[in-house]
Amino acid sequence: MTPEHPVPVTDSEAQTGEGWGAVATHFLSTGERNTFARVSWSFFRHPVETILRLTGDTTYRGHLGFLTAWLGAELTLSYVILPKLFGGLFQVPVTTDKSAVLVNEIIQYVGMAILTPIQFYLCRFLGTIPRSPMSYVKLCILSVGYCALLLSLVVSAFWIIGVAATAAGIGVNAVNLANWLLAAGQIAIIAFITASHRRFWGMSWGKAVSASLIIAFLSWGVVYPLLLAAVPALGLDTMLQKIE
Repeated sequence: MTPEHPVPVTDSEAQTGEGWGAVATHFLSTGERNTFARVSWSFFRHPVETILRLTGDTTYRGHLGFLTAWLGAELTLSYVILPKLFGGLFQVPVTTDKSAVLVNEIIQYVGMAILTPIQFYLCRFLGTIPRSPMSYVKLCILSVGYCALLLSLVVSAFWIIGVAATAAGIGVNAVNLANWLLAAGQIAIIAFITASHRRFWGMSWGKAVSASLIIAFLSWGVVYPLLLAAVPALGLDTMLQKIE
């Protein structure tokens, strides 16, 4: 039985001409500006429906801006804003790292460039609906933007719990708390990727879960750890600290 896939537009490379060459052309065009707040709120309420609707909407061109805004927000919260707030509230020394924001943004974009083609051919093999590289790039950009939104909530929750515990004089193991919150965020991300990819590609649940786990392993277990390890070797962190 073919799973349901109520996606507005079913595309194919032959019909639309949106092969890999269209990806470069797309990023050179200005596109239409869309309301960031409305898109974010829609993702809060109905993440899977929202990503399928926006991916299928050829008039929506704000996906790269959505990713950039939420990725920047997540990293700035993690490395700059919340550490400063914590230190200011409790008069304790804290370390902020503006260069880490730039380093992690670069790593994220390089990782996406590496992973997206691999994911595309994996999902095309497992799926039943033909999709073009351009449409999948759009889906991936929106997916990573939504993941950054989720992780922003995780980081904020960590800060709120930490502030409340410190104010109440309650001892909290920060490492354990961070690990539990991160695990919850990762589970939510895998569930989102599974549901959205299943409907976008017309996969069965079994294939969608398998694809999501493979994507998660390649992302969190292979590509991003290797890129992080390469940063000190290339001297990128030192160079960005000097630019600061």
